[in-house]
Amino acid sequence: MAMKVEIVSRDVIKPSSPTPENQRLYKLSFLDQFAPAIYTPTLLFYSTYRGDQDVQNHSKLVADKTQRLKMSLSETLTQFYPLAGRVKDNSVIECNDEGAEFLEAKVNCFLSDILKQPDEYSMNLFLPIEVESPKAGLSPLLLIQANFFKCGGLAIGISISHKIADGSTISTFIKGWSMIANGCTYEEATHPSYVLGDIYPSLDFPITLPSCELRKGKCITTRYVFSASKIAELKAQAASTFVERPTRVEAVLALLWKSATMAARAKFGSNRPTVLSQLVNIRKRLNPPLPENSIGNLLGIFAVQEDGREIGLQCLVVQLRKGLDEYSNVDVKKLQQGHAFNAICEAFQKVENHLNNYGVDLFACTSLCKFGFYDANFGWGRPKWVTFSMLRVKNAVILMDASDGEGIEALLTLSEEEMALVEKNEELLQFASVNPSIIACTST
Repeated sequence: MAMKVEIVSRDVIKPSSPTPENQRLYKLSFLDQFAPAIYTPTLLFYSTYRGDQDVQNHSKLVADKTQRLKMSLSETLTQFYPLAGRVKDNSVIECNDEGAEFLEAKVNCFLSDILKQPDEYSMNLFLPIEVESPKAGLSPLLLIQANFFKCGGLAIGISISHKIADGSTISTFIKGWSMIANGCTYEEATHPSYVLGDIYPSLDFPITLPSCELRKGKCITTRYVFSASKIAELKAQAASTFVERPTRVEAVLALLWKSATMAARAKFGSNRPTVLSQLVNIRKRLNPPLPENSIGNLLGIFAVQEDGREIGLQCLVVQLRKGLDEYSNVDVKKLQQGHAFNAICEAFQKVENHLNNYGVDLFACTSLCKFGFYDANFGWGRPKWVTFSMLRVKNAVILMDASDGEGIEALLTLSEEEMALVEKNEELLQFASVNPSIIACTST
């Protein structure tokens, strides 16, 4: 029987206490103004099956969980009050307590059926709104979809407008919400910090980003999983005198970059140069660093180029390290020396220049590692699995922690032809498993 996700209710959740008058207008930072009007979607899967009694009381269990999620979300929105507001003129959020949307859905299968072999199509059904919905720049800023499986398992789909949230912001919100749902007191729960609008105030003239859009087309997303032991082996091979201790992100990203580059060269029949761009969480790179619970977009971007010669893991890791070091030592300093707007524009301009060079293949990476998404316990234990959705663009990769915090999961999107070549890459398959089953809940 085909899986079906049916929406059974749709509610608006407002903050449990009205937002004070002096907090009614939240000024976006100019970095928020630069952010694209899309939703950033997160999916958390929970197993709560405890035997036949749970199945018999399924309706009550669903009602209890839904009530807990709604009530805790309402309390959480008193602290994350901009998420209950609406963006106006790409400059402010009117914190008018209009609320977040909460959808309840029922799924006609067991959670284990999904976790045996996850697929991108199924994941999108668990989300409350499309990533590129035009509502993202207007309203609402936060949507939740609670998907209940026949076994009592639960998938929580969270979509937050990129106008107010980057990966760190999403993590802060989920931690705060889950802690309140799990019975933490106000003092114990994670709280947001609203400082970016003061440090990087919004601009009074219209923001027009360079046309830095990744090329769309027919493409496919494949999930690759790197275990902790395989990453240790990969890091050993990627180490050199220039980078003696590669990070796990550097090692995995270099291998994926190499594999995708080889596929592109085989497709086009030439040693085309390739460029890899990577988003960077700037909070900890500022001096002094900003707290990780700082709300808003605090992202930078850098790009490094491979010139088309024979490529190796060590060389690519060196390029990645040099690019990050240069960005941290040069561009980040500009953000603190009165040149923030110019620094951001220059970084995007560099990426745009690569995009406009059709003799170069551009790959884009976002790393969501070390954000602690698996710590989100709403009262039903840690998530069985956390994953993210992504824009359907070619040559993109999202990296995230595996459930043990040591391995890495990668969502790689390429053209169908290039992905077919990557999936046969022996070096990649030596270290990564292709869409392996997730440890399923006991549901049958």
